[in-house]
Amino acid sequence: MKKKRLIIDASCIIAILKQEPLARDVLMKTAGYELSSAACLPFEIGNALSKLVKRNLLKTDEALNCFELFQKIPLSLLDVDFENALHLAGEESHYCYDMYYLDCALRTGNPLLTYDEDLIAIAKRRGVTCL
Repeated sequence: MKKKRLIIDASCIIAILKQEPLARDVLMKTAGYELSSAACLPFEIGNALSKLVKRNLLKTDEALNCFELFQKIPLSLLDVDFENALHLAGEESHYCYDMYYLDCALRTGNPLLTYDEDLIAIAKRRGVTCL
């Protein structure tokens, strides 16, 4: 039997990598799903980790270890329809990076896992199931 797919955003992955309190919830919600994400995900993870290093919340070697762990997470990266994402960003007056995940969810019909309240509201208005 084929598993259901789920679109996951960078904040959920960071929660797992940093073992934040939300990590347990992310793991529970992703159980039984094959994970997919927007192709920008590795860049967002790298950027988030570099911000933590810059703020002295992680050492560089810890950030590198986190990125290595990220690369072991089984997930597929989906191409983004940049034109559609930019349209969504304009229509919703929202950042394009978040719209990349929404674009993937809309095009695939898969649910979206994010903890970004604004993105959840936009996704729900557009008929996307959010976990």
